[in-house]
Amino acid sequence: MAKKDNFEDYVQLEEYVSQENLSKVRSELITCLELNTSVAGTIIEIDKNFAKSILITTNDMVVDEHGLIFDAFIFAAANYVAQAAINKEFSVVIGSKCFFYAPLKIGDVLQLEAHALFDETSKKRDVRVIGYTKDIKMFEGTIQIVTTDEHIFNLKRPPVNSVKDTQQEEKSNTSGVNPDAMAATILASMGK
Repeated sequence: MAKKDNFEDYVQLEEYVSQENLSKVRSELITCLELNTSVAGTIIEIDKNFAKSILITTNDMVVDEHGLIFDAFIFAAANYVAQAAINKEFSVVIGSKCFFYAPLKIGDVLQLEAHALFDETSKKRDVRVIGYTKDIKMFEGTIQIVTTDEHIFNLKRPPVNSVKDTQQEEKSNTSGVNPDAMAATILASMGK
């Protein structure tokens, strides 16, 4: 079995970034502050429209006895570095186009770089992310992110019924058909 009990046998973050630089990045990072970086990577460099991260694969990411890393962790790391390149408090992924060129195995280190495109005042941004293990390109993608002025859960939703929907509903109800009776009839015909 490929899993090892001792994480110390693997690469450590300190081999890629000093504690001083890591503290500097953490002080500048605004996005995803509560994210578990042990499974989504660690941002090691941040600048305007740019971020770089390291994902050190661990036992918790393995899907089989060969030490294959579940690809969702790679995408999570790419998502995180993309969000860091924009570095806004409130942002959400709305789309992506990604390519996984090679698998990762336990003990691999994935280095990701993200370059945010478009003007930083734009609410919708594309972020280009490329990931390498040693000199091998493992991942490439474009992640679309929308930034908002407040948390997505606090935004007001548009009304469910538009004027057209309401007029159509009133028109259908005047035809004398009871929608509840119709539903009951359909369910009864299906034996439910």
